[in-house]
Amino acid sequence: MTSSPPPTGPFHLDATPIHLGSGAGGESQALPLEGFGFDVPSFEAYIAEHCSPGAPGRLVMVETTPADWPAWECHTAGDEIVIVLEGRADFIQEIEGTESRIAVGPGSTIINPAGVWHTADVSESLKAIYITPCPGTEHRER
Repeated sequence: MTSSPPPTGPFHLDATPIHLGSGAGGESQALPLEGFGFDVPSFEAYIAEHCSPGAPGRLVMVETTPADWPAWECHTAGDEIVIVLEGRADFIQEIEGTESRIAVGPGSTIINPAGVWHTADVSESLKAIYITPCPGTEHRER
């Protein structure tokens, strides 16, 4: 039985994120996640279905954030890349107990290193591409 290849687009990453991972034999795989809900159950289902220990892959999505993040987060499975499309914010990274602020605007890119707690203060509604390793992501109150 032959399976058909995944759709190639176009996609709007704010509605249909893409999982970047490895298939059997190590070949690259990009899989659109149609019907993704952008809520906790959708993230948990995504991790259970597409991420395995040692090969977490990355979730690629666009998210618009109009206000400060309500919590801190930390990605234990790898670095997160944030590419700012619109708006302005200060990303705050907590490294060895010290908070470091990184001002971002359109065209800016930052890396939230694996294991580093981070949050954001949004001064102008922020629209960004996030390339995130989701398994093992932790949250804490701000």
